[in-house]
Amino acid sequence: MKKRIFAALMVVFMAFCFIGLTGSKYQIAEAAQTFEKVDFINGVVNVNKLNLRNGPSLEHDVIGQFKKYKWLNVLAKIGDWYAVFDPESGKVGCVYAPYLIRSDQVNQQTAKTTPAPASPSPSTVPPATQTPEPGQGTADLSQMEKQLLDLINQERAKNNLSPLAADPELMKVARTKAEDMTKNNYFSHYSPTYGSPFDMMRQFGISFKAAAENIAGNSTVEGAVSAWMKSEGHRNNILNPNYNYTGIGISKSAKYGYVFVQMFIRK
Repeated sequence: MKKRIFAALMVVFMAFCFIGLTGSKYQIAEAAQTFEKVDFINGVVNVNKLNLRNGPSLEHDVIGQFKKYKWLNVLAKIGDWYAVFDPESGKVGCVYAPYLIRSDQVNQQTAKTTPAPASPSPSTVPPATQTPEPGQGTADLSQMEKQLLDLINQERAKNNLSPLAADPELMKVARTKAEDMTKNNYFSHYSPTYGSPFDMMRQFGISFKAAAENIAGNSTVEGAVSAWMKSEGHRNNILNPNYNYTGIGISKSAKYGYVFVQMFIRK
């Protein structure tokens, strides 16, 4: 049987969908606009209501609306706008960039109670200083889970970053997410059962100062990590110095071989 490998490169795939789905009106009116690459995967709405438009300006029609804390896949930047994909509705469009912040710069308390502050640039965010104490941040890992964690920490070591520790409670969340994806036959950061990764972590009682998630469909652990490292957004999650704990879930998939979930948090 021919080996099948599917990488979780949602940015590339969804950008293709965006270009294919836009109509001639957009292509003519915005011919001079340039798609700029973004270095993150997900954004979170930080205003009470945010319009989704079919182009990057107020002159374009509203095709949807999002509430505060909505989790979106960010495809590219176009001037002062982001091209985004909503995994819940399947819609692709543009939102005003200042009203969407990157997911790794939203802390748990902010997401629960207050409007999100203006997000600092990655260079101004101090790295995580907390390291696991003896007996803390340990979990029983399967052979594949341990292999994935070892490969991730090898990549971090190459960049002089401290290793991630497997958090037992976050391991439960990641494993549940992986099983949920295979059981309900979807491939998305947004779960129809649990909502966004932020929502899911809170439902499981996980406390965090920052959080992110990588997903992949692949026949091997090495293939999944390799695909992540070739994708700027996924790689930035892996090499983010702000994270110090991780959860890993791997579920057997008839479609991909395996579905991989890696969640990152800063405590």
